[in-house]
Amino acid sequence: MRELLHGRAALVLVGCALAACGKKDDAVGSAPSASSLAASTADPTTATWRYSIDPKSTVHVDLPGLKEQIKADAKGAAGSLDIVPKDLAKSRGKVRIDLATLATSTFANDKDAAQTKHARTWLEVQVGDKTNEEMRWAEFAIRSIDASSAASLPQVVPARDGSEDLRTVTMTVRGELLVHGHKVAREDVVDVVFRYPAGAASDSRPTRLEITSRQPMRVVLKEHDVGPRDPAGKVLEWTTNLLSKVADTADVTVRLGATPAP
Repeated sequence: MRELLHGRAALVLVGCALAACGKKDDAVGSAPSASSLAASTADPTTATWRYSIDPKSTVHVDLPGLKEQIKADAKGAAGSLDIVPKDLAKSRGKVRIDLATLATSTFANDKDAAQTKHARTWLEVQVGDKTNEEMRWAEFAIRSIDASSAASLPQVVPARDGSEDLRTVTMTVRGELLVHGHKVAREDVVDVVFRYPAGAASDSRPTRLEITSRQPMRVVLKEHDVGPRDPAGKVLEWTTNLLSKVADTADVTVRLGATPAP
């Protein structure tokens, strides 16, 4: 991101903090390498509803640097969720964010196009003029859920919203985040809104889920080995200019939708 990063680095995703300072704090090393994350599904012996992530779901990224406040969004998603309605803590799932859609909106002018290209280059999502499929997706696999505001979905009192009933549950999801070929343990506090037709039975299946971060997930860039690279992916040295602009972390906010899987 020479300019992005001449403007500060970009996602992820997927959220999510990515490089570090000074050669950005050599005390922070890269996390373990991985090409993908293992599936995360609910116990097949439990009563489960499967939902597909809406491909129009989004992730917003803020990189609060000293001189620039980089903003970026990714607008492509995939994955699935297994909801266990009578024991929400047993729910599982994996969400994927397409970093090839990552685009910055830092300047609100033509500089954003160059910054976007630099961001994708640092993530090695874009190598030259081609998309690198090996680095394209950021993934988050849910391994556990706790601190839920309700243990059982049918027990949640619905709120009326026009022609729908909404049951909202706040929970902490814990799992693994994979960005740029490195996985790190992460957690996020989210609100999950379960939408039903008005008057639907408490044990009926919601028609849609909406999941939003209550607070951003902080991602440390260097843990994911995100740093200066040329268009061919070769690692470059940090410059004084980059160090003054590029944030050590990215704050990632998810806004996901999901509908019943076939």
